[in-house]
Parts: sequence; C-alpha cells; structure tokens
Amino acid sequence: MSAVSILVWTLIYGVIWNVLGWAGNNFILEAGWHAVGAQLTPDFTPPWSPLTQELLSFVSDFVYAFAFVWLLAHATQKSIAHALALVFVLWVAGAVMTYLAIVNAGFLPLEIAVQTSVLALVIFVVTAPILPMTLRKKA
Repeated sequence: MSAVSILVWTLIYGVIWNVLGWAGNNFILEAGWHAVGAQLTPDFTPPWSPLTQELLSFVSDFVYAFAFVWLLAHATQKSIAHALALVFVLWVAGAVMTYLAIVNAGFLPLEIAVQTSVLALVIFVVTAPILPMTLRKKA
C-alpha cells in the first residue's frame, strides 16, 4: 500500500470509528453516560476549551485507525484473521488500558468503562475485515 492509500484508509477508518462510537455512546449507552454526568464533581473543570475537548475526543480513533492501517499495510499477511488480531491488540493496548486508568484514577465508574470498552471492541471487530477484503479484491 502506498503512503496515500494508508492516509486515505486511516481517514476512512477514523471517520467510521468516530461515527459508530458517537452513535453507540449517545444512543446505546446514553443512560449510563447521563448517570456519569450526574456523579461528576461539580468543581471539576477540564483544562481545555469545549472545542479542544471535542477535537481531542475524535483524535484517538484516528490514532487507532493509523496504527491499524499502517500495521496491516506492512504485514506479510493481510488476512481478515490478521486484521482481527491487530484490532484486538489495539483494543487491549488502547481502549482497555485507557479506561482502566481512568477508572483507577476515580474519574469514571467501572460499569460505563466496561460498556464503552466492549462497544469499541464490537466496532473494531465488525469493521476490521473491510480493509483486507478490499485489498483481496484489488489483488
């Protein structure tokens, strides 16, 4: 895969993962996130502006997307099984460890962290096969 293809696929996956994550968190897990909002300490103020907060919330999916696409592009096998193994590693190293740290710091209840992590895994597993299937068709 060329650098341009890697960039394009990173953008595609980043957008897909952001949209699906947003939809899952706002529709499927809506009640859990509302409960979290009610539990937050009122005097806690994030260090960034609301716009910066929103932008930062989108960045992680693009970082995961870049890692996934770059690793798959440079792998000797570009199979669906390999793509699924890659997203599982990214999920454990990224989503699970991030949410575990947030729970450990006392900023998020375990229940919503687990639910959001599972949502991320489902999104990763469902979408991971798209790239290897596309590459196979081009070959």
